[in-house]
Amino acid sequence: MPAITIQSIELAESQKQVIAKEFVRIFSELTNVPQDRVYIFFDGYQLNEVGTGGIMFSDKPPQRAKGKFNEAAWSKVSHAASVDGEMNTK
Repeated sequence: MPAITIQSIELAESQKQVIAKEFVRIFSELTNVPQDRVYIFFDGYQLNEVGTGGIMFSDKPPQRAKGKFNEAAWSKVSHAASVDGEMNTK
């Protein structure tokens, strides 16, 4: 049983779904292991459990990162962009 482990700040469910699908697909293609035999695990860390440069993310959240901690902000932007894209293609 091959296993892929993702260690990251907590991810939104929508992010996990895309990552699981794509990582498993690519691993399967490269190794010829059936997709249903590849496991993926997510180790999500809250902002008070991660830091860099001696500063905890809870004190200074990453500005460009997308995760569960700021899902409301980026999911609205993503949704608005997809709606605009649909309108432009009609």
